[in-house]
Amino acid sequence: MGYNTCGLDIPFKPERGITMMLGKRVVLAGMYLVPSIMLMALGGGGGFYLPGSQPNAAGYAFQSTQLCQYCHGNSRYAYDPETGGVNRYFTTEQEPHFQWMGSMKAQSARDPIFRAALTIAEQDAPGVGQFCWRCHSPTAWLEMRSQPYDGSNFQPDDLDGVQCDVCHRMVDPLSDEGRSLSDHPVPGYGNGMMVISDNNAKRGPRADSRANHDWLYSPYHTRGDFCGVCHDVSNPAMAQDPVNQPPHEYMPITRIYSEWLLSDYARRGVKCQTCHMPKTVGKAAEEEAAPVRPDLHRHTFTGGNYWVLQILPMFWEYDEWALDALTAGRYRAIEQVRKAAKLNIEQVPKYGNPIVFRVYNRTGHKFPTGDPESRRAWLHVEFLDAQGNVIGESGRYDFETATLIEDAQAKVYRAKLAEGTNATFHMVRADNVLFDNRIPPMGFRNSTFAQRRAAPVGAVYRDGQFWDDSAYPLPRGTVKVRATLYYQVITREYIEFLRNANTTDDWGERLYQAWLATDKAPPIAIATAVYPPDKMPPTQPANLTGNALSSTRIRLSWSASSDNEKVVYYEIWRRAPYESKFRRIASTFSSETTFDDAGLHPDTEYEYYVRAIDMGGNGSPISNIVRVRTQP
Repeated sequence: MGYNTCGLDIPFKPERGITMMLGKRVVLAGMYLVPSIMLMALGGGGGFYLPGSQPNAAGYAFQSTQLCQYCHGNSRYAYDPETGGVNRYFTTEQEPHFQWMGSMKAQSARDPIFRAALTIAEQDAPGVGQFCWRCHSPTAWLEMRSQPYDGSNFQPDDLDGVQCDVCHRMVDPLSDEGRSLSDHPVPGYGNGMMVISDNNAKRGPRADSRANHDWLYSPYHTRGDFCGVCHDVSNPAMAQDPVNQPPHEYMPITRIYSEWLLSDYARRGVKCQTCHMPKTVGKAAEEEAAPVRPDLHRHTFTGGNYWVLQILPMFWEYDEWALDALTAGRYRAIEQVRKAAKLNIEQVPKYGNPIVFRVYNRTGHKFPTGDPESRRAWLHVEFLDAQGNVIGESGRYDFETATLIEDAQAKVYRAKLAEGTNATFHMVRADNVLFDNRIPPMGFRNSTFAQRRAAPVGAVYRDGQFWDDSAYPLPRGTVKVRATLYYQVITREYIEFLRNANTTDDWGERLYQAWLATDKAPPIAIATAVYPPDKMPPTQPANLTGNALSSTRIRLSWSASSDNEKVVYYEIWRRAPYESKFRRIASTFSSETTFDDAGLHPDTEYEYYVRAIDMGGNGSPISNIVRVRTQP
């Protein structure tokens, strides 16, 4: 831990002053443009100027997230005035600041994968980093501190990624107001073409806000279009006219927003916020007068990146509360990934037929979605004989070498970008989608996905199909088949590329060392199936103990369960003093027999038990119950 070594010598969370808003946006040329010769070599023909709010050193005066924390944070100090105990309506389950701090939104400027990839992109096309910083640190980009690309000109708050004031002053870029604030009409949602209001009032989805600051009701904040600004990304170097072309018309990098927009989820009103800002009962602020909302949207912004949240403290210095937020965020990501897909046995292996496994996409976008360079999912299928020996296997992952064995039958869901017809990890040089068999969302249509350059490549999904079937003949002597659907945030191949292709700084090497130190970013089992069905539960997790590590963190430890198949994960159940019954709060990897419950209330007693879940979905008897009090 400590400060980063990439030209930055700044602590994690200092205060930044608030200045007066000055003037309207101005267009910045020169250093925010990629050399046209480089762009033409890449297939473009112009700079990386894109419409929307433009860099202006004195034109935004973004407020520090520290200021927001005063009311929308510090839940560990929030007591119920009637009981003197924990305020059940303002814990870390509701606190916006804690949840945001443990999300990749808050960590987008610190993300070491992004930093390593950014260095290589700059080597490929000097100046391209300014395009990336639009979404990874909007304050730095808009206030002209993102040059040079390495962040050495950042103010401390710029490291806080996508900050409160950025989102809560965003204006719909396609609205009349958005057009009036932009120097040129924004052609479509995506590529970081955000528009920031001149008005310092905070915008949000409530028409009846009781905030102590100026506020404005914003329907835009209730729509998935709001997220599309940064979650549809295309390479402007590959556009004919990026100023007037919507981003979805040219070379795709990610299409998360488009995938959702063209799904049944969007048509039925299930928005990005529905899954990534799930509702709870509670207050958005510590203020006693703040209303208790039955539909408070949590600021978790949870995605599938459970690994970067784990390694960030190896690169940056965090205080104890921020470390709690990262820990809580990691476990939220694990839970989110386990909701993403379902695995069924579609055809049983009778009369010589193969066994057929069906993977259902349960998300509102492709499965998996996100970075095409690094993310993948696959089926691992094992065939066992009467003695329990594995006599056949497909999709085996070697955890020691972090290598996926891609046999002839292996089903791996992923996308591959290419330079011409050659697969490449060089994002800025990619001009072609070589392969994309990721499972579409419910409501998929080939024609509409093709229009937004999100269609499958090298795979066939018929209209309406949001699942994929894989058939496996049984080796002679098979009496049992078991399958696991794995998901992985980052691959060995991409980690090695980020290390080997970097000739400028040490981000790639440091990332590689963090990868080695964390068991090589192992995949997570998110769904399983067994044939014949397994009805035998695992044994009870034994010897559960709890230890208060601090005033806000408790560590649980237990002895591993055994099972006739395999234990897939452990469930953590907790009862807080204001709750009448236990509820599941997290799940772990199968190899983990410890759990840190972070972001708790000081000097408060919590109760816990643990349960094991096996390949057949059977739950073990619960462990012993422990009571643990946090430190004062």
